[in-house]
Amino acid sequence: MSLKLVVIWIIGGLLLAAGTWIISNLEFPRIGVTETQFTIGLVIGLVLYLMAGLAWISVAVATRSGHE
Repeated sequence: MSLKLVVIWIIGGLLLAAGTWIISNLEFPRIGVTETQFTIGLVIGLVLYLMAGLAWISVAVATRSGHE
């Protein structure tokens, strides 16, 4: 496995950790948090999850096909 694939794999893990951190800290209703802000937080967390999944899928495909 090449260094590039390892870096992408680690980036995927960091994206997943960031998405989990954002979503786990969301609370509604809370003083000073509007419904719009809560929804934006959920969307950002979901996007980070999806980006992590794409990173890991690309590493898996590259590893399986031998393109390092």
